[in-house]
Amino acid sequence: MESKFKDIYIEKLIQQKVDERGISYAEFARQIHCARTSLYHIFNSKNIDMERLLLISEVLQYNFIEEVYLQKLKSTDENIPCIVIPVKEKGIDTSQLPNELLEWLKQQLLDQSKKSGETVWKSG
Repeated sequence: MESKFKDIYIEKLIQQKVDERGISYAEFARQIHCARTSLYHIFNSKNIDMERLLLISEVLQYNFIEEVYLQKLKSTDENIPCIVIPVKEKGIDTSQLPNELLEWLKQQLLDQSKKSGETVWKSG
């Protein structure tokens, strides 16, 4: 069975983030509880344990799990449009979105509301 994740490479990004933070490899290895020689294996491996990746994310203060997910989205289908919408507390922050996109989203929600009979958008 062919893996759907074959094109996702996180190891070089981990090495890049370590270098950006200015952490020595010896110190980084200590923080993630591995030998320095094992660290080079991580930098060159196509596989990484999820617990180790979570620890690396914590140490480097970078969400590698989200990065894997975003790379997966990109590798799934280049033709699928994708936008990232910021979330503020309990709602969506639309202040930085273009008006054209907001109008299009509003129309999509109104159309869906008409089809389903449910209220998914309250005009106001």
